[in-house]
Amino acid sequence: DKLFSISDQTKQILGTVQSEVEIIGFFKELGLDRKEFLTLAKQYEEYSDKVRLRMVDPDKSPGLATQYGITEYSTVVVARDQDSLKISLSDPLSDGIINTSEHEITNAIIKLSKDSRKTLYFLIGHGERDTKDVSDVSGFGQLVNAVRDEGYEVSELLVKQNLDLPKYDSILVIAGPRKTLLQTELSAIKNFMDEGGNVIFMLEPQGSAELAALLSQYGIKVGDNIVIDPSSKLVGGGDVAPIVAQYPPHKITNDFKFATLFPFVRTVEPASPEASNIESIAQTSSYSWAETNLALFEQGKADYEPGDRKGPVSVAVVGQLEQGGKIAVFGSVEFSANRFLLFSGNKDYVLNVINWISGDENLITIRPKVAEQGKIVLTDSQLKFFFAVTVILIPLIILTAGIFIWWKRKNM
Repeated sequence: DKLFSISDQTKQILGTVQSEVEIIGFFKELGLDRKEFLTLAKQYEEYSDKVRLRMVDPDKSPGLATQYGITEYSTVVVARDQDSLKISLSDPLSDGIINTSEHEITNAIIKLSKDSRKTLYFLIGHGERDTKDVSDVSGFGQLVNAVRDEGYEVSELLVKQNLDLPKYDSILVIAGPRKTLLQTELSAIKNFMDEGGNVIFMLEPQGSAELAALLSQYGIKVGDNIVIDPSSKLVGGGDVAPIVAQYPPHKITNDFKFATLFPFVRTVEPASPEASNIESIAQTSSYSWAETNLALFEQGKADYEPGDRKGPVSVAVVGQLEQGGKIAVFGSVEFSANRFLLFSGNKDYVLNVINWISGDENLITIRPKVAEQGKIVLTDSQLKFFFAVTVILIPLIILTAGIFIWWKRKNM
């Protein structure tokens, strides 16, 4: 049954499990939920000799159910040594299990298999994206939830004089600062990088000149431009939302076959061919160009001119720094925001980059797809348009048609 076939990521994770993991299913002896769970869970045993499956009827083993705090049927416990995580797979809309069951079980195995968790520190204090907001279009809450599902801790960081972070267990994320960073802050970030710290930069198309200057010291060139691609309209993008389907060879992208959307993006590329430690991992189409006349662009009059860079252009790079740490730089911050994170391959792409930087290369893959509960994030203008169409325009059309039919019949 394809619905309960485990994903490539789960298979890869199971291949790296080093210690015994037990999956305990608390189900009634008869029921569709038990049958569906067994179909799914047996594959975990099949792909790892470290995983053991046990089925328990809580009515017949109340002591064990009490031990694990089981209060409802269709509950699963994933246990390793003295640690365990409890998951409810009960689906209120059917007699089966929820369609995110694999996602939940695999995440539990990831979390329990890590002896220590690495932490992503999101820089704050300069108008960066809100890491707690899961509903606003510009928020980063959905990305943070996805990162936690991968087994990472997440924290916010206000930079002062220095970054006293564990270099090998942390990643600093600088996501779209809208205010200029102070020189003391830049020095602290540079010191962190020079001491082997790992960093991810996500930049807006304009501004952040101080960050562009900092990155130039590490062989990375950030363009003072915005990438435009009219061809993206044909596949659901827009002039300023290039769809990327070209990925240069890299561990992050070798088996990646999904398109990604990079709204409001600037070019990011190796500063020179000699910078072999810095590599592009995303390029726009040949129909795109890097618009350098930003004043004209803001007036809505941007056209390709001889001075502009013709596509394909690079919009993301990664690299192993000489100082020992890893770096990733994206020319867009919007591609990871709530509004665009679930577009095609965006979520997998950014999570794969994070896993590569952290050294968790076994997690670089395609994740189990989680069906969203009909949640659509709309901008204010889209909400106004939706209101005008559904509340005003459609009723007006129906009313006009009714009056016309009444008038026509009356005059027959």
